[in-house]
Amino acid sequence: MSEKEDNLNYAAYLNREMEILDYKSMMKHKLEEGEKKGLEKGRAEGRAEGREEGREEGREEATIKILRNLITNGHKADDALRQMGIPESQWESLKAKLK
Repeated sequence: MSEKEDNLNYAAYLNREMEILDYKSMMKHKLEEGEKKGLEKGRAEGRAEGREEGREEGREEATIKILRNLITNGHKADDALRQMGIPESQWESLKAKLK
């Protein structure tokens, strides 16, 4: 091969190597960007779930507090649950939490 062909081959080799480095750099950047977006989305979903769970617990605590007040004021547990409109399927779990 001539020196000119060697230089062209070397230039092509360098060009290929630069493209590979650019590709790897871009993929690394996209991976980091994707991880960051995933973490942000996961945190947002986790906060939303946590808030909803907290609301559910708060509603249940309020229900139990009202039931305790009704029972303290002379109502039977079943009557108090019926008056509050709580489905019978939930009665046993709420009665267990009253104790």
